[in-house]
Amino acid sequence: MGSIWAAILPSVAVMKCALLRRGAAAAVAIGLLLTGPAVQAESKPVTVALPRPTGPSEIGTVALHLRDGSRADPWIKAHARRELMISLWYPTRRPDGHPAAPWLPPRAAEAFYRNSGLSPAAVSLPSTHGREGARVAGRGLPVVLFSPGNGADRSMNTTTVEELASWGYMVVTIDHPGDAAEVEFPDGTVTGHVLKPVPVSRLDEKAEEIKVRVADTRFVLDRLKELNKGQNPDAEGRKLPEGLRGAFDLGRVGMFGHSAGGATAAATMLQDRRVKAVLNLDGPALGRVAAKGLARPYMLMEAEIFDKPIRGQKAFWSRLKGWRLHVKTKGVKHNSYTDLPLVYEQAAQVIGLSKAQLRAANGTLPAARSVAVTRAYAMAFFDLHLRRRGDLLDRRSPRFPEVRMIAR
Repeated sequence: MGSIWAAILPSVAVMKCALLRRGAAAAVAIGLLLTGPAVQAESKPVTVALPRPTGPSEIGTVALHLRDGSRADPWIKAHARRELMISLWYPTRRPDGHPAAPWLPPRAAEAFYRNSGLSPAAVSLPSTHGREGARVAGRGLPVVLFSPGNGADRSMNTTTVEELASWGYMVVTIDHPGDAAEVEFPDGTVTGHVLKPVPVSRLDEKAEEIKVRVADTRFVLDRLKELNKGQNPDAEGRKLPEGLRGAFDLGRVGMFGHSAGGATAAATMLQDRRVKAVLNLDGPALGRVAAKGLARPYMLMEAEIFDKPIRGQKAFWSRLKGWRLHVKTKGVKHNSYTDLPLVYEQAAQVIGLSKAQLRAANGTLPAARSVAVTRAYAMAFFDLHLRRRGDLLDRRSPRFPEVRMIAR
């Protein structure tokens, strides 16, 4: 669960070893950094596109800057108190006049290019389908929190976040500064990743870092209560979209996360009864939750991380006393449950990424299909446990033959 950024690697074999060594990292650059600036400069730029969400609603979004006056920031020394950036994603109607939000804000995008070794002349990062500041449509929306992997940003699962919002969920994405690769604050400052990587075999050493993420998440839940009352917790008091008051059903809160974000979601549910259901995208259980287990709905979507032994994971599964499901998707890599395969696949030709290198980064499942799988199973999980409907998770589905049920 180290930084998302791998060193420049001389071979696909080394690239694969680095991914396993970094374990739960969301490594953007593992395959892409194999190409050099000369290849990028001589090629026609490509704009990465995110697939449209399938739900009936248009999507609105807004970013908020939150400051927790009760906690010192353990990672960012320039912050006297813990500061977070979050985004809300929600259904809207008639969003004309509100611009599409970028996948990353401008200075965070600049940091992304520096960290990944990509050139904006070669690859343009995508726009999202979320309209900034558009009015919220609906009241009492079920709430889903999202926590990204270690060294990743709250944007890294935008395709799944947008899908949920388009079907009527209020989705709250959380950056964990110092853990995230690049977090841009309203004054234009950008914080980077400062935490040390550890091997997969020693992921339990990251439990203290997960505690910080859990505290971040519980703080965010408290601020959602304020938003639901019509208050404005943004540190700068910036204008919020209309319709936020009463838009959250805080009795129906779920959470999902990728990698370290999945570990964060499990640990948060143990400590906070407001979280009713957790979907873990290829992450471990770390810290106290691994020893105690959970009594509320928990689902694991596995890619490859559990192919390497992680201490205590089998025992953790036996301690799950509520609804539980473990599935594995054939042909995917650790990052296939994020937006990153879209970046790899669409940019491959422009940056000179070979088919072998693309398979090493993405797996054999096409990016569009991995997005479809992640979206469908995330929707099914939260629909079942927050809306009490749907049957996709009852049995193996002929619609998704690559998804195999491992354990209940």
